[in-house]
Amino acid sequence: MKKRIANFLRKKYLCTLCCTENNQPWANTFYYYFDNDNNRLLYISSDQTLHGRVMKKNPNVAGTIFTPTRFNPSLQGLQFTGQAKMLEGEDAEIAKTLYNRDYQHYLIDELPVWEVRLEFARLIDHSLGLFSTMEWRLGDNDDESEWDNLDV
Repeated sequence: MKKRIANFLRKKYLCTLCCTENNQPWANTFYYYFDNDNNRLLYISSDQTLHGRVMKKNPNVAGTIFTPTRFNPSLQGLQFTGQAKMLEGEDAEIAKTLYNRDYQHYLIDELPVWEVRLEFARLIDHSLGLFSTMEWRLGDNDDESEWDNLDV
């Protein structure tokens, strides 16, 4: 993943995630941990919530992570798509250990841990120039220059 996108994901902590069932969209918000080694967001949530039930049937998700601001030149945000999945067994234990690095809460042991495997990310970063964007797709060469695909 491009360094600037990964750095943005590491610095933030709150995400809006959207899923759909029967052409009905639903959005939820959660605190996440970014697992850079696996290009995924980790979070905890009950599998009995509406979004939990929907994502078990349709794992295709989209979401946003952004820095709230009214000052347009400092606007930064990320739009993404990916696959959501409730983790089990050893995968869940590893993910909970990672999640615990940033969050300590009794619910971590009581609720299932989920991952969103990122497939696409678009970073909007006005600090690079108004309307500047940078994109990453699963399978992109990670050694590629960040500036090769920068839209300004």
